Amino acid sequence: TKGTDGVAVSPIDPANQTDILNKVAEHCKLITADSDAPDSKRLVYIGVSNYKAGQMAAQLMKEALPKGGTVMIFVGRLEQDNARLRRQGFIDELIGRTPDPTRFDPPTAQPSGNGYTILGTLTDQSDRAKAKANVEDTLSKHPDISGMVGLFAYNPPAILEALKQSGKEGKVQVIGFDENDATLKGIQDGIVLGTVVQNP
Repeated sequence: TKGTDGVAVSPIDPANQTDILNKVAEHCKLITADSDAPDSKRLVYIGVSNYKAGQMAAQLMKEALPKGGTVMIFVGRLEQDNARLRRQGFIDELIGRTPDPTRFDPPTAQPSGNGYTILGTLTDQSDRAKAKANVEDTLSKHPDISGMVGLFAYNPPAILEALKQSGKEGKVQVIGFDENDATLKGIQDGIVLGTVVQNP
């Protein structure tokens, strides 16, 4: 109704937003960024291949845990294209599967291979307190966990905060996504091996 010429959006639930995105695309130029809605009529997706980014995070985890180990994945939600693909790329690369971006392991699945076991995937619906509580619960249930990966920008800082409070800082290998200041400081302090960041 305002006569907008273009819309850029990072869809949080592409499966359920495609219809409305297509309506937008009928009236103006529509692009997606950061997270995609590949079945929509958007003109283009601008962003990293999130599946490949997940594979890169797994390569960092393999560097951090060369002898293998147990790993938990933390993320806001799995409905988003970027979250789903980052997670699947991470799992497939870590346990040595043939790459397949269409594959989807349920969050409770515990796939294993190459000496690594994924203990599961915990979501927090972008609730920062829940993100930290998920890490605390994991440390309680799996005191000997080897590594943790946070797929959204706020997940690695939540991981670091929980590890510090539990006295496990530096004892659990941490891999991140994005460039939150706390994640970057963790890299400088030697308690985060690395983080995967999109090049703007």
